[in-house]
Amino acid sequence: MNNKTKQIIVVVAVFALALASLGTVIGLIVNTGRLSEYSGGFSYTLNGSRATITGYDGDDKEVVVPDRVRGNRVVAISKGAFSSKATVIEKITINTTSSAFSLDKEAFKDMTALKSVVLPNGLKEISEGAFSGCKALRSVIIPDSVTSIGDSAFYNCSSLVFAYNSEEYSTEGDDAIDEEIFYMPSGLLEIGANAFENCTTMIGAHFNKALEKIGNEAFYKATAFTEVTLEEDCDLATIGNSAFQNTKLRSNSSNPLEFKHLVNIGDKAFANITTNFTQFKFPATVKTVGANAFMSTTSLSTVEFEEGSTLETLGEGVFQDCTYLSSIVLPDSIKEIPAKAFMGCTRLLYSKTFTIGKNVEKIGDGAFAVYTNNATYSRYSIEVHSDNEYFSTIELQEYKKSTSSNTYDHGLLTNAEGTVVYAYFGMYDKTSSNLNGTDYFDFYDVNGNRIREITELKSYAFAGVAFESIRLPKSVKNVDEFIFYESDVKDAYIESISWEWKKTSFNKKSEGKPKDDTDEEISQYFVRVMILNTAASPEEIGAFRELLSADDIHNGLATSDEI
Repeated sequence: MNNKTKQIIVVVAVFALALASLGTVIGLIVNTGRLSEYSGGFSYTLNGSRATITGYDGDDKEVVVPDRVRGNRVVAISKGAFSSKATVIEKITINTTSSAFSLDKEAFKDMTALKSVVLPNGLKEISEGAFSGCKALRSVIIPDSVTSIGDSAFYNCSSLVFAYNSEEYSTEGDDAIDEEIFYMPSGLLEIGANAFENCTTMIGAHFNKALEKIGNEAFYKATAFTEVTLEEDCDLATIGNSAFQNTKLRSNSSNPLEFKHLVNIGDKAFANITTNFTQFKFPATVKTVGANAFMSTTSLSTVEFEEGSTLETLGEGVFQDCTYLSSIVLPDSIKEIPAKAFMGCTRLLYSKTFTIGKNVEKIGDGAFAVYTNNATYSRYSIEVHSDNEYFSTIELQEYKKSTSSNTYDHGLLTNAEGTVVYAYFGMYDKTSSNLNGTDYFDFYDVNGNRIREITELKSYAFAGVAFESIRLPKSVKNVDEFIFYESDVKDAYIESISWEWKKTSFNKKSEGKPKDDTDEEISQYFVRVMILNTAASPEEIGAFRELLSADDIHNGLATSDEI
C-alpha cells in the first residue's frame, strides 16, 4: 500500500469518527430535547420550542422576562437563574403567556436587592423556597391562577407587606386597595409550611373563599402580623402546627375571627399571642385541637363552642398559661379534659364556677393546676355535673384568715369514690387556719372530721397553692409527680411511708438545681418532708432517709413530734 492510499484511509477514518461524534451529539439533543441558547442577556435551555430561563448576565435593575426568546415560548425559570445578579436586580416582571409556566424550587432565593415581582397569569404554584431570603422584597403580584403557595415560599422575607392579583389597582377612590395587606389569589387552596415565617413586617392577609389549608408554621414569627380578613363562607378546614404562633393576630369583640368550616387546629396554632386576641369561637365542625394550641396566649379571656359541637377531647396543655382566661363552657360532647389543659389559668375561677361536664370520663394530670397561686383570683369552685359518674368534689371544712372574721369555702376535685385527688381549689394561704385551730393545711371534711379515704394524690394536685405547710392523710398510698408544683409549700408532714415513691413527688419545679446549690436555694425548689415520730418505725425512717439521700433526690428529711 502506497503512502497516498494510507493518507486517504486516515482522512476517511477521521471523517467517520467526526460523523460518529456528531451523531452522538445529535442523538443527545434528540433524546433530551435540550440545547443551551443565549439571547438578550438571558441564557436558556430548549425542550422543543419551550424555553427555560437558566441565567441572566445583563445590567438592568428592572428585568423583564419576555414571553418568547428567539420565537420560543418561555415556560419556566430554573433554580438560581438570577443568582449572579442577586445584589443588583430590584424588580422582575415575567410576561410569559404560557398556561404551563412554572418556577423551580428556590428560583429567586436570596436575591437580596429584589423589591418587587410580577408573576404571570397561568402560574399554578409558587414553588418551595421560591423567594426565601429575599429580605428587600416588599410587593408581589400573584395571579388568581395560583392554587398553592409552597413550603418556605416567602421564608424570611422581612420587608414583605403587599400582594395583589394584578398590577392594575388603585390606591385612591372608592375602590382603593390597601398596600399594607397581602391579598391571597382567589384560586388559592393551600399555604405551605413556613411559607411566611419570619416575615416580620407583614401586618395582615385577606383569605379567599377557596382556601382550605394553612400549613405548619405558615406565619410563625411574623411578629407584626395582626389582621386576617376572611371572605364570606371561607372553606378553611386546617390550620397547621404553630401557624400563627408568635404573631399579633387579632380576635376580639369588634373584629372576631370566625372560621366557619374549621376541622383541624394544630399544635400551638395560636400560641404566644399576647395582645388583642381576647376571644375565640370553635365552630361545630372542629374535630381535633392540638397540644398547646392556645398556650400562653395571655390576652385570651373568652372561649365559646358553637352549638352542635361533637368535639370529644382537646390537646394537652391546650389553654396552658392563658392567664386571662375567665369564661369557657366546654361542650357536652367532651369526654376528656387533657393534662395541663388549664394549667396556669389563674383567673378561670375568678367570676364563676367551672363545671366538669356530664360526659367527662378522664381528667389528665395537672388539668387544673396553678388555679390558686394567686389567691386574689381563686374565689369560686369546681363542680361536677350531677349526671357525671366518674368524678366528684369534697367540700372541706371552712377556714378563716388572720385578717378577717369571715369564713371561706374550699375543696378537692376527686374521682367518684373520693379516693383520688386531682386538684385543690380555694384561697387557703399562710395567713389561714382551719376551724380546729391549726395553722397548717389539713384534710378535714365540712363537719370537721379528718378525711381518711384518700389513697392517691395525682400529679400537680396542689400546684400553685399559697399555704406553706400541709399534713397528708395516713390513708395515702401513692403520690405522683410535682404535687406541689410552683407552690409556696415548704413542709409536708406525713404519717405513712409505705407508698410507691417517685423521685420528683415533692419537687416544686420540673428541673432540679445543680448539686452545688446552697440549702437555701434548694429549699425554693423542693418541699421538706417531715415524718411524724409516732407514725413510723426507726427501720422505716432509715430506709426512707436512704432513699432521699440518693444523688438525684434533693428533699430534706426531718422528724417531728405528733401535731
